[in-house]
Amino acid sequence: MDLLQWLGFSAIIVAVYVIWQIRQILLLVFTSIVLAISLNLIVERFCKLGLKRNYSVMVASAIFLVSIVLFFCIIVPSLALQLKQLFELLPRGLEKIVSEIERLRSFFSPQPKERVLDVKSFIGQIQPIINDLLNRGISFISGVLGALLSGVLLIALTLMFLGEPTPYRQGIIKTFPAFYRKRVAEIIDRIEAELKEWLTDTFIRIISVTSLTYLCLHLVGIPLELVQSLMAGILSFTPYIGATVSVLSPLAISFISSPWKPWVILLSYTLIFVITDRIIIPKLRKNRVTLNPANILIAEVIFANLLGLLGLFLVVPLTILIQIIVEEILIKDVFEQWQ
Repeated sequence: MDLLQWLGFSAIIVAVYVIWQIRQILLLVFTSIVLAISLNLIVERFCKLGLKRNYSVMVASAIFLVSIVLFFCIIVPSLALQLKQLFELLPRGLEKIVSEIERLRSFFSPQPKERVLDVKSFIGQIQPIINDLLNRGISFISGVLGALLSGVLLIALTLMFLGEPTPYRQGIIKTFPAFYRKRVAEIIDRIEAELKEWLTDTFIRIISVTSLTYLCLHLVGIPLELVQSLMAGILSFTPYIGATVSVLSPLAISFISSPWKPWVILLSYTLIFVITDRIIIPKLRKNRVTLNPANILIAEVIFANLLGLLGLFLVVPLTILIQIIVEEILIKDVFEQWQ
């Protein structure tokens, strides 16, 4: 390798290292881009109704900000109250599950055995850990302040990307050589188009799952249906893992009232996600984005380990981004041109 090749290789190593060090900031920027694209769907709707883009952006931004204020002023207090009640009910549900397991074990194996799990004992064991965490007030406050600052930055970036997307788009394109800029613009267009399709599918999924879950829990008689249905809708943003996690809480609570309700909850949640993904979305969306389930599961494990909770939450848009980059750049522009 000559000097230029060594310099190029070194530059790549340095770039990868810098990207890794600022990965959380880049993830925050990517989140704001996804939010801006989702708000742009609203802007496009208003533009189709005859409203100019500048006014459409102002209306969409106002809707976004008002929604945030209403969420924290109206929904959050109610959710906080129901979450408190939920945390009070969950230990009782877990205790009931343990009792059922022990009853079945004693039925098949009459000789007495050591108790598998004592929830009260378990809570007593973790109490010192909880107290230790509570004593770290400074770390907690700094974490809350960091989250608030990240939230403010996220909102600001989202509105900036929504209001004037062209300068940022051109800035990305100009970081590439002149001969490749047209190709980069095409790739960005495809990424934006597929993210729009996925976001539309996701909005339909969240609304459908939230509504059907609330109806199901209300009919079965499971308490705290509002907070649990909202959790199911939000967690449906993350495929497979989100659906699995969302059923755990109502499943545990249902053990308190009746032995047959857990089976109804399990069957109902399964049907809700199957109906949403197999019937509702395909009926409403003809050009939906399809991703390999195995790729999504692998991506969930990788992004959760490398990028944390936010990486897990953004697993689908990140997978779409990486898949398009691999297909367009690595396969079409490199491998297929390699002679």
